[in-house]
Amino acid sequence: MKILIIGGGVAGSTAAAELLARDFDVTLIQDKVWDKPCGGGVKTKLFERFGLDKSLIHHFQDRVYMVYKGKKIEIPLKGENLAIVKREEFDEYLRKKAQKEGAKLFYGRFKGIDGQKAVVDIRGERVLFDYDILIGADGVNSSVRKALNLPPVPKTITHYAKTKEYKTEYCEFFFDRELGGEYYAWAFPHGEYSHIGSVDKKSFKNLCSYLGVNVKARGYFIPVWEEGVVIQKGNVYFVGDAAAQVMPLSFEGIYYAMGSAEVLAGCIKEGLDYKKEWDKRFLRDFKFTKRLEKLNKTFLRSVVVKMHEFEFVKNLSVSIWLGEKSF
Repeated sequence: MKILIIGGGVAGSTAAAELLARDFDVTLIQDKVWDKPCGGGVKTKLFERFGLDKSLIHHFQDRVYMVYKGKKIEIPLKGENLAIVKREEFDEYLRKKAQKEGAKLFYGRFKGIDGQKAVVDIRGERVLFDYDILIGADGVNSSVRKALNLPPVPKTITHYAKTKEYKTEYCEFFFDRELGGEYYAWAFPHGEYSHIGSVDKKSFKNLCSYLGVNVKARGYFIPVWEEGVVIQKGNVYFVGDAAAQVMPLSFEGIYYAMGSAEVLAGCIKEGLDYKKEWDKRFLRDFKFTKRLEKLNKTFLRSVVVKMHEFEFVKNLSVSIWLGEKSF
């Protein structure tokens, strides 16, 4: 069976590697090598689950900080349960891992579907790829979704930059509305840099002023999960950002992209219903955090943040975050 995967990021590369267990004919298409704007935070247990090289981890985090009205609230993570990776390095490693398992990798741009063939532009040449199953793992602006006339995934704009002017040892989340808008702003450690971001230009400018930095932001879109997003149409499946499989409120994407790819691979191997199996694994947690996300947009945000000064609330939040049963 021929499986063609469009998108060689976290979701696509993981799907490729996981699908090779039964010697499928798997081809992976990546448009280019690039460093995705991303905080790079991922649950450490992924490295054990997928047998990943821990040298990819640039920072271990045993705590994070919630910041509100100038006050920092420390949230212990019950050990070094959060890791920071560099996306260009991490994604390249996963593509090479898929190749070692037997996947064929081509660098080119998906242009559309012609009958039962995918059209890919490779260095200016129109190349046709046969497939029995097509997987769209090509991000929030998925070209595969467009080719099938499916609605785009819900998304929001965010602004991001890296800076040496502000140093942080641990991940910080800023919940002041003027800094984080509808969601939150962040600062993550990344070697000699910190990665900082917020949702819109005004909030990002306020964040820079708050942190005492002067940098130019890159604007990009991230998915906003909503129940009912189409993740399969016939023999075409979607995974990762192309399926909006990003945890509400936290916007954690790497962990859920890899977990969703594992679910999809298992469904293809066993002939199971992808949506039903994904719902079994993730829907309860996504619906719960979606409710929290909506609460975070109301006047109750300050109450929720301040409640994290109490130990039992800290422990509850971390237990929910760590207690996801999928893996």
